[in-house]
Amino acid sequence: GNVDQANILQQEDGTSKGCGIVVYQNARDASRAIRELQGTIVHGRPIFVREDREQGGRGGGRRGGRGGRGGGRGRGRGGFNRKPVTPGTQLFVNNLSFDTNWTELKDHFRQCGDVDRVDVIEGPDGRKKGFGTVRFFNAKDAQNAIERLNGVELQGRELEVRIDNKAR
Repeated sequence: GNVDQANILQQEDGTSKGCGIVVYQNARDASRAIRELQGTIVHGRPIFVREDREQGGRGGGRRGGRGGRGGGRGRGRGGFNRKPVTPGTQLFVNNLSFDTNWTELKDHFRQCGDVDRVDVIEGPDGRKKGFGTVRFFNAKDAQNAIERLNGVELQGRELEVRIDNKAR
């Protein structure tokens, strides 16, 4: 399909974060790209393609997908126009594997409800700190996630899941 924009996300030193965003002119072409490109091999590596539903982006769901690695340094995606957090919807997740990225964390929590956004926190050096946040669209799903996933193992680590008392 016709692509409006394609960007490879980069570290501060200009190297690739291993992910990118492609904006298609229409949703049908984006869906086709997801269907046909998910799991294909690019430069010897499999790619992960999904719709980017993160808040703050342009295009309102027209995005074609984002690769499997990357994520901000705790700033998150769309951080400039971030809406305030509804009380009881954001969770603090501790004891993450340093290998866990934001897409894997989001996929894990999706079983409990509709996830709004996820951040895996990194230090200024780009190294993961072993914790993150998961925000649901409603408090009922967040509570469900605490009940179902607190103490459950993800990538060899037993997660600690609780309400994020510092959410703003």
